[in-house]
Amino acid sequence: MLSLLPLAAASAVEIVPLTHVPKTVEEHALASARRQKRFAEIALVENGDAPSVPLTDVQDSEYFGTVSVGSPPQSFKVIYDTGSSNLWLPSKACTNCKQSGPRYDSSSSSTYTQNGESFSLRYGTGSCKGFLSIDDTTIGGLKIKGFTFGEVTTEAADVFGQAPFDGILGMGPPAAAVDHVPMPMAQMVAQKLLSKNVFSFKLASNESAGSALVLGGTERSFYSGELAYTPVARAAKLLPYWLVSATDIKVAGSSTKQCNWLTGCYMVVDTGTSVLAGPPKAANALIEKIGTVASDCSNVHTLPTISFTFSGKEFELGPDFYVIRAKGNNGSEQCILGIEGVDAGVPIWILGDPFLRKYYTVWDSDNNRVGFALAK
Repeated sequence: MLSLLPLAAASAVEIVPLTHVPKTVEEHALASARRQKRFAEIALVENGDAPSVPLTDVQDSEYFGTVSVGSPPQSFKVIYDTGSSNLWLPSKACTNCKQSGPRYDSSSSSTYTQNGESFSLRYGTGSCKGFLSIDDTTIGGLKIKGFTFGEVTTEAADVFGQAPFDGILGMGPPAAAVDHVPMPMAQMVAQKLLSKNVFSFKLASNESAGSALVLGGTERSFYSGELAYTPVARAAKLLPYWLVSATDIKVAGSSTKQCNWLTGCYMVVDTGTSVLAGPPKAANALIEKIGTVASDCSNVHTLPTISFTFSGKEFELGPDFYVIRAKGNNGSEQCILGIEGVDAGVPIWILGDPFLRKYYTVWDSDNNRVGFALAK
């Protein structure tokens, strides 16, 4: 049953400003090609083990914040990513990392503790390896004492070299953590920096200011009305993502009949994906019902509204949100449809940034649910 009760205020809420760096038309095309390859590798393996490929394309993300590690603090620009669950940073010891930004130097930190256990991350476009380290880590204004994170020492296929950030801070569910390393939110609660394992995102459109991550609860000034919650789907035990189930997808008020009557349409709520994506057959049927988007944006106002139904409540999304306006090679504005089909081996949708820009979203680990409200 849908809950319309507002989330009680946490005793400590920290607001972390985010920077939005939109992509060009060419960058969107490259991101789409990477998605096709990456999702081809996301599949359940034998015996029900979890997928080994992270959901997020690290170069697809458009929203970044900062973290500081060590004493004195070393600052890094990171993706706050709901599709993974750990912090990793480039290491000074990396011999082939191509990032132009800072690298973590353990020898410069008085609070560093050696761990040394190896780790690896695999993506559709390459991989990286390294070892775990322990150091004080500050997120927003909250310092986690002795936090375990990954130092990247080897990078394959230049996965991150062209990305406009230094690392990733995972905000995914516990099942997505690598090698059972403690997750940032859980550590902040354990050290009594926050009273609730709850966080929320406000993603602003275009390059406007106002994007933010709220740690420990919600910020009332970021949304209107009340938050409506839907439970995390049971299938999330097999797919280690923030997975919810939509009972219907509509175009111009008419059901597309895409969602299974028993399980619905499984959807991953993910800040690290710049489009809405779904199984090819279902997504292509949705795209056909929407119609063609003129590259010069001349017909955007004529396109239909689509909607997703969660726990009995409909969340509408107009073309101003599901059509992406980006700069072309000549600097002019061009429009592209922010919906595409991807074959993940399992029938899941990705509820990415077009939806999250309209709806302020809450990830509530304490109650195993996700909440939405109209963003201001």
